[in-house]
Amino acid sequence: MSEEKIILNIGDIKYETLRSTLIAQPETLLGTMFQDQNEFIKNSINGNEYFFNRNGEAFYYIMEFYRTGKLLWPTKTKDSRVTYQQLKEEIDYFRINKSKVFFLLASETAISAIDQFTSILEQLIISNYVSFNNEIFLKVSNNNILNSLNQFREFRGCAFDILHTMEKQIEKHLVETFSELELKWKCQRECSYSYNSHECPFFEIKINFSSPVDKLLKSENVKAQIAFTQVPVNTSEEKIVLNVGGKKYLLPQPETLLGAMFQDRNKCMRHPINGNEYFFDRNSEAFYYIMEFYRTGKLTWPTESEKVTCEQLEVELDYFQIPFNKSKVLCSSAFETVRNNYNNLLLSFEELIIRCCNCFRNHIKLEIRRDGIRIVDNNKSSDNKHYYYLQDLQKFCLSKFKNSNAYYPTLDNMEKQIGDYLMEMFSDLELEWEFSRAQDHSKLYISISFSFENIIKILNER
Repeated sequence: MSEEKIILNIGDIKYETLRSTLIAQPETLLGTMFQDQNEFIKNSINGNEYFFNRNGEAFYYIMEFYRTGKLLWPTKTKDSRVTYQQLKEEIDYFRINKSKVFFLLASETAISAIDQFTSILEQLIISNYVSFNNEIFLKVSNNNILNSLNQFREFRGCAFDILHTMEKQIEKHLVETFSELELKWKCQRECSYSYNSHECPFFEIKINFSSPVDKLLKSENVKAQIAFTQVPVNTSEEKIVLNVGGKKYLLPQPETLLGAMFQDRNKCMRHPINGNEYFFDRNSEAFYYIMEFYRTGKLTWPTESEKVTCEQLEVELDYFQIPFNKSKVLCSSAFETVRNNYNNLLLSFEELIIRCCNCFRNHIKLEIRRDGIRIVDNNKSSDNKHYYYLQDLQKFCLSKFKNSNAYYPTLDNMEKQIGDYLMEMFSDLELEWEFSRAQDHSKLYISISFSFENIIKILNER
């Protein structure tokens, strides 16, 4: 009886849960309602479905409280369509201990603010690493936005206080998380004075870490090692449906810890609710990341713009007994991004050269900016054929090099390796590569030229 599945229809939004989850909070309305001795007060509308004419969106947070014992509500209006007043009304209605839950809400909100601040620092480190920038300087005062970075805008009123209280803990976390990047953190409190001699305290932060260049050179032609490698799945064609909090995922038999219950020797662990469907009373949004791990062998981390928080994902990883190392996940995915940008750049240049051969053009000049690319053409010919071929090449360049923000720093830091690679790959064309930068580093100039002599020889021998 304790594993009976319950469908709660809250304002026409359905939540699937287990009776045991609800009665674990016996002092609440739902915990009382679903106890054995209170069968008479239950009034289902369709078998195991119960309707409550309440706010279905606000109930999402109530349901997470039943599942995890934590009340996580986003304090930023843009992140939630549920107001504090609406949430409070639902807490009252479902008779959740207000003194207990409000303390949880206050503490979780404070912890969440620190976690979000730290998460933005993590994202800042990753974005700079991917852009081949291995130094970050921040200045944090008690009344100003941090270095005018938009990511920190929401913390302009509390960043100074967070650092004042938690600087050592943040340093420890970042150094451990980015140990593979050999991260170093230096934070000093300074003080300046305004024109009327008022003290203006601030923190100066300097973050250093290794550049991806050396690692990229060492790992050339070697398949990237991601934090997790998926063990080959069982060749059986049996399909398993995982129903996680009402959202269904199709899963082949995985040779992982979660999949242990589907191995033949563990049939006694299985309790399907509908043929091959198995219900888990957990966070369905967070399970998306776990499902992607089963499918690809890679574990990605949610960003702060997504519905699932890093804390929620860690809780679910722990529940499903998936071993993970956040440091390896973040560092490996950051380096994989660098590697992918580099490899995609090589492929784009290879295809550009081949397309040039298609229109018998043996010389091309490119001007690359952070916001785009263009072909530099000094040929003033009015020949229509020349014009159309040039237009085709320009369209190709715009499509292949459209991610200039990623490619520009890669090209700026790896131009010698890219040039050497192309000259080796197209040695029979006697390819030459020339590279230069504008004085202000706002533009990169590339000249690629090659010879058709060997191609003509092949044609003459036919």
